[in-house]
Amino acid sequence: MRRDFAGRWDVSHSLALAGLVAPGLAMWAPLGMAPLLVVVAVAALGFGWRDRIWRRFPQKIGLILAGLCLWAGLSALWAVDPRQSLFSAAQLALTTFAGMVVVASAQGLDATAARRIGLAVTVGVMIGLALFALGLATGARLTAFSHGLQTGDFTAYRLSTQRFNRGATVTLLLAVPALVGLRRFPVGIARSVLAAPCLALALVVKALAAKALVLCGLIALILFRTPSRRAGAALGAVLVALVVLVPAAAHLLPPPQVTIGWSLVPYSSHHRLTIWGFTAARIWERPLLGWGMDSARSIPGGEDEVVVRLENPRGSGNMSELSEQVMPLHPHNAILQWWLELGAVGAGLFALLLWRLAGLAVAGTPPPHSRVAAASLLLGCLVVSVVSFGFWQSWWQSSMWMLTAWLIAVTASVSPKPPSDESVP
Repeated sequence: MRRDFAGRWDVSHSLALAGLVAPGLAMWAPLGMAPLLVVVAVAALGFGWRDRIWRRFPQKIGLILAGLCLWAGLSALWAVDPRQSLFSAAQLALTTFAGMVVVASAQGLDATAARRIGLAVTVGVMIGLALFALGLATGARLTAFSHGLQTGDFTAYRLSTQRFNRGATVTLLLAVPALVGLRRFPVGIARSVLAAPCLALALVVKALAAKALVLCGLIALILFRTPSRRAGAALGAVLVALVVLVPAAAHLLPPPQVTIGWSLVPYSSHHRLTIWGFTAARIWERPLLGWGMDSARSIPGGEDEVVVRLENPRGSGNMSELSEQVMPLHPHNAILQWWLELGAVGAGLFALLLWRLAGLAVAGTPPPHSRVAAASLLLGCLVVSVVSFGFWQSWWQSSMWMLTAWLIAVTASVSPKPPSDESVP
């Protein structure tokens, strides 16, 4: 049961307020997503402590997550940097508990609360889009001024949309529950009005992951409109296969001097291939236990640089040299990071988690739009994780938890059945 504060405020208001500010926060101060999760979790505990709200969280998924946190902590025993591993494992455990509380609080809301949250996240997405446009219009001057204060050069800095990559990613992913929430309102054109600028954002922003999110939505729309346990099992099998095959594929990558000649890979993305090849080689040195939680930054040889030569454009015949560090902080691929740091045991637990989530996303939510949204969000978060950010970064972990809670909240009252392990996408 929800407990109102002074008869007016409950946990749905906290989720709605968070949805309202999240896109703007992610666009201009993305690290703030972690404190936002904590604030909402504290509010949820305040309203649901006596009811032990965390018990609403699906038990089987909770056990898998507990196993992952425990294994991450144990990996400090053999980690190359035990202090960092233990600290990161504790941080992961706290973030996971906060996320479980927030997701649990999103279940069982009534239609009024679902409408409130749906409207808030919709307005939040619009605010995020407006701030992105404002950043393109004025951000170059603001950023050049900030850069000038540090260097004394107020003219040399030029703005790149890359600084908005994290905010654009969160905004595009939040558009999924926003579009679902809009189905509760009679004005159908509103969905098109929201979808069009989101598509424009995906095309304008530099991040390749943002464009891949559009593809994930189309795949989910085509494949998962009809409830099917077979489709859920098939999706789960594909995701598990990725966990198994990605390290092997990365191990087969040729040397950087060869891949620099691949015309389909832009120079800006080539560094990823260099990192993945180095990561795969280190995985096979400790395939079972890994190197320890969050130890990628301390991997032996990670600070080494590879120099590749490439021909200048326009056929001049001159050659340029490009220097690439083989491990800058993290592998920029969640699957490789799981294998590298937690070994086959940790990767196996993540594979089990993906299998379970895939089944719930496709077969566990009755309405077609809910299945499509759940599958789209699952695929979107995975795609972003395997090409962009460090998986353990608190802001990204917090963003994924909040996105899940918002999606559950806007679909909370579509089924009369009580919350169960099959009610979480």
